[in-house]
Amino acid sequence: MDIDEIERVEKYWFGDHATWSHEQLLRLVVSVPLIPPHELSRFANYATTGLLPDGTRTSPPPMTMEELGLLHTPSHRWAEGPTKIKDTSCQDALSPLFGAPYKGTDLSVPPYAQFPARLLPLQAKLWQGMAPMNRNRWLQRQMGDPANYRNLMELINDILAIFKWWNEESVQHRMRAGFNFLVDKHVEFAAPVNDRREKNGVPQKLDLAAMWAEYFYARISAMSERTHQWLVDRVDEVQSRAFAEYTVTLESAGDDQQAVGAAGKKLYECVQDLNAMITKVDYTLGIPMTGFKGHKASSNASVLSLDIRDDLYQKLAATKSWTHMEKMLKAQDAEAATEQKPPKDISELVAQMKKGPQPAAPRFQDQETLIAHYHEGRRNRAEIRSALRGAPAPPADEQWIAILKGRMDFYIANGRDPKTHQWGFVCYRLTYNQTDTEWADFMAKLRADMDNSRSGEWIQGFDSIADRAGLEMYDGRDLGIAEGDIEAAKKHFKETYTMLPTLGRMWAQDFLVIDAQSYSSYAHPEPEIERPPVPFGPCFGDKGGFVRLVDTIEYPAGMLDAMSPGYQGELKVLSSLVFTEVYPLLATFALRPTSLWPLARLHPREVYVGNTIDSQEAWWEFCRIDMVAMMDGIFADLRKKKAALREK
Repeated sequence: MDIDEIERVEKYWFGDHATWSHEQLLRLVVSVPLIPPHELSRFANYATTGLLPDGTRTSPPPMTMEELGLLHTPSHRWAEGPTKIKDTSCQDALSPLFGAPYKGTDLSVPPYAQFPARLLPLQAKLWQGMAPMNRNRWLQRQMGDPANYRNLMELINDILAIFKWWNEESVQHRMRAGFNFLVDKHVEFAAPVNDRREKNGVPQKLDLAAMWAEYFYARISAMSERTHQWLVDRVDEVQSRAFAEYTVTLESAGDDQQAVGAAGKKLYECVQDLNAMITKVDYTLGIPMTGFKGHKASSNASVLSLDIRDDLYQKLAATKSWTHMEKMLKAQDAEAATEQKPPKDISELVAQMKKGPQPAAPRFQDQETLIAHYHEGRRNRAEIRSALRGAPAPPADEQWIAILKGRMDFYIANGRDPKTHQWGFVCYRLTYNQTDTEWADFMAKLRADMDNSRSGEWIQGFDSIADRAGLEMYDGRDLGIAEGDIEAAKKHFKETYTMLPTLGRMWAQDFLVIDAQSYSSYAHPEPEIERPPVPFGPCFGDKGGFVRLVDTIEYPAGMLDAMSPGYQGELKVLSSLVFTEVYPLLATFALRPTSLWPLARLHPREVYVGNTIDSQEAWWEFCRIDMVAMMDGIFADLRKKKAALREK
């Protein structure tokens, strides 16, 4: 018996959990560019189509396709006059923003900063203006249940942490320096372009400083406002459901004051805790643009400094009546004076525990005040929010969707069959032991998980592209690929899909594999636990079916050790996220699979299930420790027995 081989297979199926931990995940930080590289292509799309990240359009488009091409061409090849001496293109001059040495350039500070790796997928979604979570995933994780409201609080905490990072003075300084460097290089480029325009009788001047300011303002405001409105809607959903459950309990409780008090406590804690979180959301979500070249003063709160937003919020709050909240807090203070003191030692603690759960405090039986407190908080915060941030903008398609639709229209206009042209992933079947019936059953379950009519909810505009999403399937047997041979599939993929990777068609940089593990995740699904034991919070929706995502990029030596330890060029992803999260993150170049791996690695089966929260990660860590202890014991025992047999 080859115990080493058995251990290798076990780790391949279930993960090498002895080499990664929650502590390592929390400590992992990566260097991120503060002007993301993909913004250049997004800006190019705006410059030639007029489409801004917030869904509005500038008409006519500011630049021609010919002028856009000049961005990539050294000016000595096309410019006249003094600017002809330039021997680098505008795009080449921007390379210090994205990893090239910045010293010796006009950049005074590095245009990147350290950021927690565990928050990278969430940050990328927010920056793209994507919903933090689609409705299907929200339901799977039972986030709308008031009993699980702390999960929503943890998600809000992570979003607040990201925006606070964007608002840190050091980060702001570097982002502003990078943006102004970018604008300066584009202004230099615009001078000879405007000479050409004048020579060709085109009266309009190209103002790239104003264009970049308009674009970046739209990026920041759209990202901030979309995320803000999503959180406001989710808090409203949970609080409304909590209030509805409270009123139902009151009807059934009758004169049972203990039941009334317990229900009141449950409502108050949910409402008050979420009120505190949404208050922070109202003034924190935004990125200031003071000092960004070309930016003009705006009344939009999302581009003011965080200190100003906070101060404005507090001043607006001071104009409101908080009668019922103050009454609840005064009652809380009065009860605290008479409450039993914390136990001094273990014997007192045991004595208290023997008494069992104690009735809720008297203030939670005050139905009239609790109901008034609920309505008062919602009304006041809605009015403050409106005064501070203005009315929410009409919803527009997420930017990646708007661009994808434009690209698909282009492909169809240039000969693609509108009935068959799809966007999505190439997928290889590399498990062959199933009967035709078993395989058909598996594919039905897989397609149900990827059903875009469910997973696309809350993603603005997704319904207009959902029917064009798909998998381009290959059966490895037809290609002579051995079962489970991912390297052979990679070779076929790279030889077949040689076009540039872009939105609006099959993604040409990464592909999917259905292997024995993927099949097993549907044929033999793990049961969902009802609720982790105390002290862990609720943690649902992590055990769904998955597929394997294979990365075809070769990364520089040492890069993976720094940003994605243990990454081997592939990872498992929850099938329901393939079209709504994985595709847009990859196809917009917002992330590579390497950035998904640190979160996937902590999962009990090393599956990427979307951005995670504290309670989720804590439960996974508990499972990881348990798994490592168990498997280490099993293999140590097997090796001991094998050694004993050899001695006989």
